Amino acid sequence: MITEKEISEQLKRTIKAPIRIGSLTDLAINKADFIASFKPFFDTDLMDDVYLVKNNQMAFLKSIFIEDRISLEKIHQDYFEGNLPKTVLNPWIDKLSENQKKEFLILSKITRQRNISSFTVEKSAEKSSEKQRDNLDVKRIEAKSFKQDVSDFRVWKRVFKQASKASVENELFKALLKEVFLLISEIHPTTQKVKVTSHFMRTISDVQIKGENSPEGVHEDGAKYIVSALVINRTNILGGETQIFEAISEKKDLIFNTVLEEGEFAFQADTGEEKEFGTDLWHYVTPIQPINLAEKGVRDIIGFDIEIVS
Repeated sequence: MITEKEISEQLKRTIKAPIRIGSLTDLAINKADFIASFKPFFDTDLMDDVYLVKNNQMAFLKSIFIEDRISLEKIHQDYFEGNLPKTVLNPWIDKLSENQKKEFLILSKITRQRNISSFTVEKSAEKSSEKQRDNLDVKRIEAKSFKQDVSDFRVWKRVFKQASKASVENELFKALLKEVFLLISEIHPTTQKVKVTSHFMRTISDVQIKGENSPEGVHEDGAKYIVSALVINRTNILGGETQIFEAISEKKDLIFNTVLEEGEFAFQADTGEEKEFGTDLWHYVTPIQPINLAEKGVRDIIGFDIEIVS
């Protein structure tokens, strides 16, 4: 497993905040079994991420109708959150040229699908085993809507489909959640309980539009720790490179990059770590595009937002 220590040696300067780049095998989880079990859920369990489409539409209209940016800004959040119908955009859509309308339609394509679920993982007072994993209890909790503690559109409310019981209430997924707890407890040995919000996410690309894994650009997710991606599937794609940055003053310096293959993951400190460890980490994933332009390209990942409860 690659950690901040190996990255520090390569950079010849110290990265203090935790980073773990590894595979399911490093977590004592059978990679082949896990991938085979979870790949099918990405075909059946996800909903279209209309929020990304709405944000793309608004950004496009603001770039065309600069004089109307204030008016568009006033309706942006309500349109994004579903409080206003698409017809609210008609006064601007009707003014677009034919080429602009074609571009608007391309930007309106679904390029991301996802679901959500939340859990607590807690040390059990009733269990006693030499294996740390066996001393942990996993409990699913309600996850109605999702907001991130950030400064872009992700701060607005989004409601995603709940992951099915079959996909997340099984022993393999519970084993993964317990291993996430153990990653945290290696860094914070006194940890008793964590909350994990899970995202199954598919990014789609075709000949007309790249699949944006990180439409917000280089960013933080507003959680204490994240698994930015555990890759489940890469089909017919170029790109999707995981990048980790260190923020130094106003500059974001690329300190690590790799293409995660199926069964590989990236874990890192995300928000507030600069105060605790002295290194401010950010991250980004490059867009994907299909290798064979006649077919769609797909990248499926599981991501986690992790908070220490106690």
